[in-house]
Amino acid sequence: MKTTQIYLTAVLLLTSILLHAQLKVTSVGNVGNIGVQIGTTTPLSTLSIGDAGATDTKVSIYQANSNTALKVQRLGTSSSINFGINSSTTANGYSPYWNYGIRGTSYSSSYLPYSRTYGVFGLAGNGGYGSYGLFGQLAGSSSGAAVVGMVSSSVSDYTDISISGMYAGYFYGDVKVTGLINGVTVGNSDKRYKKNIVEIDSKKTIDNILSLTPVEYNLNQMYIKTHKDSIEVETPVYDEKSQLFTKKHFGLIAQDLQKIYPDLVYEDANGYLAVEYTGLIPLLIQSIKELKNEVETLKTKSDNSSVPAKISGYKTLVPTETDILSYPVLYQNIPNPFNSDTQIGFSLPSSIITATLYVYDMNGVQLKSYPLAQRGKSKITIYGSELTAGMYLYALIADGKVIDTKRMILTK
Repeated sequence: MKTTQIYLTAVLLLTSILLHAQLKVTSVGNVGNIGVQIGTTTPLSTLSIGDAGATDTKVSIYQANSNTALKVQRLGTSSSINFGINSSTTANGYSPYWNYGIRGTSYSSSYLPYSRTYGVFGLAGNGGYGSYGLFGQLAGSSSGAAVVGMVSSSVSDYTDISISGMYAGYFYGDVKVTGLINGVTVGNSDKRYKKNIVEIDSKKTIDNILSLTPVEYNLNQMYIKTHKDSIEVETPVYDEKSQLFTKKHFGLIAQDLQKIYPDLVYEDANGYLAVEYTGLIPLLIQSIKELKNEVETLKTKSDNSSVPAKISGYKTLVPTETDILSYPVLYQNIPNPFNSDTQIGFSLPSSIITATLYVYDMNGVQLKSYPLAQRGKSKITIYGSELTAGMYLYALIADGKVIDTKRMILTK
C-alpha cells in the first residue's frame, strides 16, 4: 500500500512539472491544479486534473484538446482474471436511489453531422473461451435485467424503467437485427393488454387469404452508410457466405399484403416495409373455420354424400343433373379456343341473390363484367371483337363468393 502511494505521488509531481503547473494541496487533503494552465484553482475533488473538480466527486479529470482523457492499459498476467478498470459501488447499509458501477455519457443537444456518440463502447475478440464486447450479469433475487436498452425523446440524469421479473435483456422500444434470432419467441397476448376487442369478420377472410401470393426469395445485399473523415463509406449488412444470405426464404411481399391487410405492415425510418407475420395466424385460423363451416353446410344440403361439395375458391367436379340447381356452377366456355364468339355456361340456384361473371386479363385486371339475372341453367355469349387475342380468366361470383375461375383463349 505504501509503495502504491509513493508511486502515485511521484506520478503527480512529474505530471505537474511537465505541464508547468503548480501542484496544489488544500488543508483537507485535496490535490489539484494539475494541468491547469491559467491561474490557480482550489481543488474541490480529492484529486482533480485539468479543472477544480466537484465536492461530490473523488477524482475529476477534464481534458479539452486531445482524444483521450484517461488511458489505462493492463497487460495480461498469469492471473486468471485481469481488469483494465475495476469499478464498483455499494449501498453500504442504506438505500440511495441509483448506484452506477460505471456511467458513460456522450450526448450533444444539437445534431452533429459526420459524428458518432457512444455512451459505453466495448470491443472484444479472439478469446479462447469467449469474447464479450459488453457483458452484463443480473445477480440476486430482485427484478431487473442484465442489459437494458431504452429509446427516449428526452434526456434524464436518472432514467428509470420499472421491470417486473428477471431478464437477461430488456428493451424499451423497437429492436432491429440483421441476423437470425435463435430461440422461442412469444408475444404479449393477455386480454389485459388489449382493448377494442371484436371477432374477425368471417365474410371475406378466406377470400383475402386466397388472394395472397406466397413467394420464395433470397436476400438482397443492403449497405449501411457511415462517415469517416467526412467521407461516406458503405458497409455491407450481410455476410454473403452466411446461411442467412445463401438460403432461400419464404414469405409475402409487404407491398402486396398492405393492399389487403394494411394493419399487418409497418414502415421503418428509411421507408422500408416489414410484415407482422404472427398477425396472419389468427386470419389463417379464421379461414379454416370458414372452410369447415362451408363444408358442413354443403354436407347438410346434399342428399347424396357422393355429390361433390362446391367450396368457394376451389375447383370441384360438376354436380349431377338432379342436383344442378342446388349449387352454383361455372362451365368451360365452348368453343375454346375461339376467334369470333364463345358461350360460357353456368347454373345458379334460386337461392342466389346476386351473381356476376367477370373477365380478367392474366395480370388480374378486370376487363368485363356481366350481371347474371337468370337462375337455373343458362349461358352468355362473349364476342371476340370485344377483346384482343390472348388468354383470359373468367370467374363466377355469387353472393360475394368466388364460385369458380376458368381460362379461355381468343385467337385472331
